[in-house]
Amino acid sequence: MKIVFVVNNKNNRFKKVLPKLEQYARQANIGSVQFHHTQRKQHAIDLTHQAVTEGCDVIIAVGGDGTLHEVINGLLQSSLPASAYPAVGLLPQGSANDFARTAGLSSSIEALFQLIRSNSTRPIDLGKIYLHDTQESRYFINIASLGLGPEVVQGLERSSSWFGPGFQYFQQIIKTFFRYTKKTIRCSSNNWTWEGKLLQMAVANGRFFGNAICIAPEAQLSDGQLQLALFGDLSIWDYLRNIGKLKKGIKIAHPQVHYHTAKEVRVESSDACGIEADGEYVGLVPATFSILPNAIRFVMPSNTD
Repeated sequence: MKIVFVVNNKNNRFKKVLPKLEQYARQANIGSVQFHHTQRKQHAIDLTHQAVTEGCDVIIAVGGDGTLHEVINGLLQSSLPASAYPAVGLLPQGSANDFARTAGLSSSIEALFQLIRSNSTRPIDLGKIYLHDTQESRYFINIASLGLGPEVVQGLERSSSWFGPGFQYFQQIIKTFFRYTKKTIRCSSNNWTWEGKLLQMAVANGRFFGNAICIAPEAQLSDGQLQLALFGDLSIWDYLRNIGKLKKGIKIAHPQVHYHTAKEVRVESSDACGIEADGEYVGLVPATFSILPNAIRFVMPSNTD
């Protein structure tokens, strides 16, 4: 068995975790193990592409949702047929770890190696974003969002904070609210359409985003469906009144909040409306979002979801 770890090396953030991980990998005696460290943004895409082209059985992202996002895109941008993809895994070490919440993953190195050793994998879906203007495709494993979310992501990339990720996310959401201008969008699927001013729209494969906000409580990783949560012309006070419910995974009963399912949805806007996926900014609408059922095998407990 050949296992490749793709490690987010931003600011050498894992200097305490990596020695333990490397030592455990040497002692585990479960095959060949390689470590590749990122040196720049989107480097994990290139590292993954190289690793899967050279051949491996398992590829593990060490980092957060953004690192996993890049690993997924490196895999699907390779020339391998889907039947030849290695299993994908995650050692969650990021600031939010939202996908890990849905997948039932812990930050335990021992637990990860136990899953690998026992070949505990499940087929899961992926989301695909087709950007019409640039004719590019991007893939996501957790949640993509439009409107407020992409501007929060861009703000986080520019900011720094002494406080933890929870406070940083909340602070950036509030800051963005006060400067955000709602976008007028139109989205359509095969059996429904929606048009109006948009605060935020989540296109979900997983349940959580924004550091443990359960925006799509009914999302499942293997059901062949996207869950959509549309927050229309809401005020900041509406949002703040409902943040506790969102954290608990309670759907919001409000005339400007709508929930849908779809296998494919197209979004258009006359405004410059951004898109983020798994916490990474990817571009602008118009775009088509679709589901890729059972696209990859993921290293995870068999009793989740």
